[in-house]
Amino acid sequence: MFATAILWTHAAAGAIWVGACACFVIAGLALAAGSDEQRNFTVNAAPKIDMLGLVAAAVLLATGLFNLMTAGISRRFAFSTAFMTVLAIKIALFIAMIVVMTWSMRIGAVIRAVLERGRTDAVPGAMSRMVRAHIAIVALGGIALILGMWLIGS
Repeated sequence: MFATAILWTHAAAGAIWVGACACFVIAGLALAAGSDEQRNFTVNAAPKIDMLGLVAAAVLLATGLFNLMTAGISRRFAFSTAFMTVLAIKIALFIAMIVVMTWSMRIGAVIRAVLERGRTDAVPGAMSRMVRAHIAIVALGGIALILGMWLIGS
C-alpha cells in the first residue's frame, strides 16, 4: 500500500512539474510583449511557478529513488537491459530538465535585478527565453512521463 502511494506521488510530482511549466508557457505567450502585465508576471508569478516546479522536482527525485529501491528489492536488483536503458534515459531527461529550469530561473533573477534599476526594455527578450525553456521542460517531461508508463508495465 505504501509503495503504491509513493508511486502515485511520483507520478503526481512529475505531472505538477510539467503542468506548472505548461502554465508558465501559456501565461508567457498570452501576455503582450513589453506590457505591465508581462513585467508583473516576470517579477511576481514566474518565481512562484518555478519554485512549485522545483519542489515537485525534489519530490520526483525522492520518490523515484524509493521506487527504484522497491523495484530492485522485488527483482533482487536483476533488471533487464531494456529497463536499465529506459531508466538511464529518464535520468538524463531529469538532469536536462533541471539544467533548463535553473537556466530559466537565472534569467528571471537577472531580469528582476535589471527591472529594479528601472530598465524595462529587457523584459520581452528575457521572457521569450524563459518561455522557450519552459516549452523544453514540458516536452522533456512529456517524454519522461511516457517512459515512466513503460517502466510501470515492465
